[in-house]
Amino acid sequence: MRMRLVLLLLVGTAALILVGALALQHRFDDANRFVEAQIGEQRFAYAASYARDEATAAGGRSDRLAFAAVFPDFAPAFRATAPREMVFVTLTPRDDGVNPAERPEKLYARFLEGDAWIGPGGLIMRRFEQNSPYDLEQLYVAPQGGAAFFARCPKPQAASIAPSEQCLSLFRAGGIDVELRYSAILLDRWDALLDGARDFIARLGAARSSVTPPARTRPVETQNKDAR
Repeated sequence: MRMRLVLLLLVGTAALILVGALALQHRFDDANRFVEAQIGEQRFAYAASYARDEATAAGGRSDRLAFAAVFPDFAPAFRATAPREMVFVTLTPRDDGVNPAERPEKLYARFLEGDAWIGPGGLIMRRFEQNSPYDLEQLYVAPQGGAAFFARCPKPQAASIAPSEQCLSLFRAGGIDVELRYSAILLDRWDALLDGARDFIARLGAARSSVTPPARTRPVETQNKDAR
């Protein structure tokens, strides 16, 4: 009788281990499956592990894709990651309003105080005027007007914002507007942040060809149309 109980316990334990292993494998396979999505005429492919919400994980046509990546290589966050290393990337269709590269001069300039300071990474820091739409934030711009890079970050006393979403930057990549949210500690490496984000967006587009083999057999005219 005792031997039978021992055997039952061993069988039960082995079954639980097997079920757990299969569940982990399923989660791993699901995280690494490739998803195809489209915003307007631009198509993307990416590992599901990058998706920040269910709509992005599902793919298909969308007006918004949200990703979470780890600085500096913009790999997916498979494991627990320090908030200061996280970068949240959101893609939306190109806005007909002010070009992100022109925002510092055409949108923000009229709300800024006159003084300027040298900030992290050689960025120029400006404060917004009291009672302006951005009076709880500070503006950091790259030299020559901020056309290459800008960031809006909360003032030190506005500490209620999650560390991984303190700063906001925008840039345009073709027909897509890209929003970045990240910790203020990354401002010191803003050029690597921007280069990494641009490379990440390029990889999302380049990956599409690796998961759609039939596209290689299409006529040249169709390939060119898709590439646009």
